[in-house]
Amino acid sequence: MDNRFRKRLFYSLKTDPLAILLLVIIVAIVVMSIGGAWFSGYDPVKVDYKQALLPPSGDHWLGTDNFGRDVLSRLMHGGVASLGASIMAVTLIISLSLIIGLAAGYFGGWVDMVLTRLMDVLFSFPQLVLAIALASLMGPGLSSLMIAVAAVSWPSFARIFRSYVLSVRNEGYVQAAKTSGIPAWKIISTHVLGSIVGPILVLVTLDIGSIILSIASMSFLGLGIRPPQPEWGAMLNEGRAYIEEAPWLFLAPGLTIFLMVLGTNYLGDTLKDALEPRALNMPRLFGSRGKSKRKESHMSSTKLLEVEGLYVTAAESKRDTPKAILEDIRLELRPGECLGLVGESGSGKSTLALALMGLLRPPLELSGGTIHLLGADTKDWEWSDWRQARGSRIAYITQDPMDSLNPVLTIGSQLQECLTAHKKAGLNKAAAKAQVLKLLEQTGLSKETYHQYPHQLSGGMRQRVVIAMAMINEPQIIVADEPTTALDVSTQARIMELLAALQKERQVAMIFITHDLRLVAQIADRICVMKKGRIIEQGDVRSVFTEPREAYTRRLLQSIPALRIPAHLRKIT
Repeated sequence: MDNRFRKRLFYSLKTDPLAILLLVIIVAIVVMSIGGAWFSGYDPVKVDYKQALLPPSGDHWLGTDNFGRDVLSRLMHGGVASLGASIMAVTLIISLSLIIGLAAGYFGGWVDMVLTRLMDVLFSFPQLVLAIALASLMGPGLSSLMIAVAAVSWPSFARIFRSYVLSVRNEGYVQAAKTSGIPAWKIISTHVLGSIVGPILVLVTLDIGSIILSIASMSFLGLGIRPPQPEWGAMLNEGRAYIEEAPWLFLAPGLTIFLMVLGTNYLGDTLKDALEPRALNMPRLFGSRGKSKRKESHMSSTKLLEVEGLYVTAAESKRDTPKAILEDIRLELRPGECLGLVGESGSGKSTLALALMGLLRPPLELSGGTIHLLGADTKDWEWSDWRQARGSRIAYITQDPMDSLNPVLTIGSQLQECLTAHKKAGLNKAAAKAQVLKLLEQTGLSKETYHQYPHQLSGGMRQRVVIAMAMINEPQIIVADEPTTALDVSTQARIMELLAALQKERQVAMIFITHDLRLVAQIADRICVMKKGRIIEQGDVRSVFTEPREAYTRRLLQSIPALRIPAHLRKIT
């Protein structure tokens, strides 16, 4: 767990009182379960009919059961069995599903076909019903429950792990390892597994609650630990007969299970948030956006980019009627500002980005309007004018770094090529190399990266290289076209932090294109919402998030599950 992740996790917990409360409750339940023998003061299996069905009191905080046994003591001792069985079941599930998911995803072919067909067969049965049947065949006991739950739960985990492996197995660095003759087991354990540790951790945390609930449900049906030993599900079953006469017998284990399931699920979601860019810590992204005097003074009235009445059309041939792709686009960008350009796929975001870079190609054509770049009207610019502007005045970051990197040139040579394209001929190689190495360090890459090829880098490292290429000539405007789409959530967070830090350090204006409103909420000052080639709404982030004017914008906001609007964007009442 790196320092940045710990900071984001701490920030997520610190700003979420419910998460802190649930964490305290979970820790208390676990500690009391482990230390039940010391804390309870009562034997959980000793029968005393004289004390039967006593209500909660100072002597028995949660009352007694029908055999006179202290409920709190049984709840504590039962936690060892319930939590221990759940942890063992999760361990079995993850181990089995990792082996099968990694094998199916990495080797493919007949291995993938056989294993996926096996998963499909198991998916055709209701999981809980199949687990109950297996546990019944093996006989009562926690070991039977663990094996039964693991046997029916691994396919869903294995399918997810397989999808993760499929997303990385064709990465350049994996292919390079194959061609170098590295054994398959080493590639899987080092290159593949190392790339999906974060998602695995999140998945385990999110699903441990469902495993606890499954084991408790099966124990409730009498398939768990044998009486008189306590276990939460079995205690629920015992209290069911006295729910009117002694409701504490049912409520105590029921509430404990509920809090454990709710707590683990909620904390799993918090962990996922900490790995995602929307949970970026950082006063830069949360607290002071649009509020600090220093930031406001920097964002002067000067317009770096001004677009007025922009139209882009497309026609397959001269005889066809041109079809409008972009209509009446109007926007502006000021120094140090981050403008979020959002909308669903096909809304015209990337086409607008290409138009701003002068990269439209047939059948796309700029048919109307003006683009003023750093005060210059680009209407009559030739290709050479645009070539001089790209990189030095306005730079572009693509969503797929491999589109921007030449696979047969080293990273250093490509960065130096970008640098020398806009520098005087007198810039010698030593000075250019020193500048490149300095920029690599600023973007979190080692000096060894200078001599490496794109296929030797991970997806996140390649994206850092592309960011370095965009920054190397110190442009005043950056157009970032969904720069984190192809990355996993933990890498996305690091890339977003890097972009935010570089923008702040170099005072660069940025157009951040995305379909993810959660990212925009963290990094943008203003938002433009696009729909079918038109900007239908624009304004500062707070007003768009809290008081959207258009129904389409409201639908976009509602379509994102559990969208957490940062505190500085919430309407002050």
